[in-house]
Amino acid sequence: MEDFLLIEIPAFRPLYKKWKKYGYANPIEKNNLRNVLEESTGGYCMYCYSRIRVDEKLYANLEHAIEKSNSDKLIECIPNIGISCSVCNQTFKRMGESRRKIHKIDIDQYEESSRCSGNYRKQCTVSCKALRELQRSYSNLPGAEILLQPMGIKGRDSNETLALQYDVMNMKFEPARNTYAYSDNEIQFIEKHIKRFRLNDPKFRSRQLFDFVRNVIDHGGRMPIYEYNNLIVKLFCERLSGKSQNEILKICKSIFIAAFPKMQC
Repeated sequence: MEDFLLIEIPAFRPLYKKWKKYGYANPIEKNNLRNVLEESTGGYCMYCYSRIRVDEKLYANLEHAIEKSNSDKLIECIPNIGISCSVCNQTFKRMGESRRKIHKIDIDQYEESSRCSGNYRKQCTVSCKALRELQRSYSNLPGAEILLQPMGIKGRDSNETLALQYDVMNMKFEPARNTYAYSDNEIQFIEKHIKRFRLNDPKFRSRQLFDFVRNVIDHGGRMPIYEYNNLIVKLFCERLSGKSQNEILKICKSIFIAAFPKMQC
């Protein structure tokens, strides 16, 4: 059951349409971008995985992975823009932002190598080489241990995608060690990301999965049908799909017994 209860967080891959225009300043292009990013996450924040749409109202910001203050070219750089809840974007992501100012020599290199200009903006929906190199420079800055979205990050040592997994039995996020072979430095990088966004902090971590498990037990193993407020619950339900009601009840009871002391902290 151990591997069954380790859920890897999937990468967010926006499916941009060639016939649509995406952007940040133009209202129509911005709405197109917001829609495709929301669709790519299933309606969840790219950082804390909480639902960003409630009662048809969107509680989310378009978020520049590498802060747009570093270069004007980043403002309209589509692969550099993700979607997140306002808390992750305006509070957790901004912590230490002044220390993450990219060195001028790296910005100059990016602006020279990028094929976009102030007067001409390419409709790029895939990270160019210049952006990827800038992202590597950014990730080396103090306080920049962030799994940027939707670009994603690769480890410098292993060249593996840096990703999270969720340990259902312990109700916590951790580096996706079961899928990737990370170095110690890469594990520390991911753990700092987890700490930055308070994913395991008792005051901020989601209780949605724990409440869902308890609900299933109360209903004798029947899974409730409603819109889940956290992506982890949705992924866990997919894991349970195809199992019998008795199997689901047994699994949820095991989880509840193991997780109950941790969720009371």
